[in-house]
Amino acid sequence: MNDFKLEPGDILVTVNHRKDPFSRVKRWVAGPFEHVFMSLGKVRVITSPEQHQTLRFPLLFESNGRGAVIQALSNRYGQEVVILRLREEYRQGIPKVLKEAVKLASDKRGRYDYWCIVSFIIPRLLAQKLHLPLPSKYARDPFMVCSEAVMEVFLRARVEVLPSSIVPLPGDFVDSPLLWFTWTGVLSEELV
Repeated sequence: MNDFKLEPGDILVTVNHRKDPFSRVKRWVAGPFEHVFMSLGKVRVITSPEQHQTLRFPLLFESNGRGAVIQALSNRYGQEVVILRLREEYRQGIPKVLKEAVKLASDKRGRYDYWCIVSFIIPRLLAQKLHLPLPSKYARDPFMVCSEAVMEVFLRARVEVLPSSIVPLPGDFVDSPLLWFTWTGVLSEELV
């Protein structure tokens, strides 16, 4: 039995071990990490105000095809993940990080940044593979891929887990000195 439990503010990075040709090429170019999202913990939802009934659901914050959203953590059950946690000396910033995640997911401008993939991510990956300097200057905007959205809520909370001068990739979180590796395996309900 596993004693590890997810905490609010934990960063989860999915691992790509698939064998299909596209996944192999993606892994060769970008590394084994392909998506990043953040645990919001169990959030209380009032189901019946008259009867004072509430339920608690484990939720996550991420940017996917629709943009920055909050959704059920159960949507990610069954995926292999690496779980990272802020080092103890930075954990006092977690309440602000969670608040910023809710604000960003509520912002109608927080849509998915497909253009970032073409203009910054692909050039960054190619430059890294060919050992060249980065070809273009990265600038943050309201549209965000998954790694930008997670980084943005930390930056707004004044916890710089990654430098704001580069477009972040999911693997950058694994290498962040402010985060420590806490668990790896298949995400399931037992971790909540």
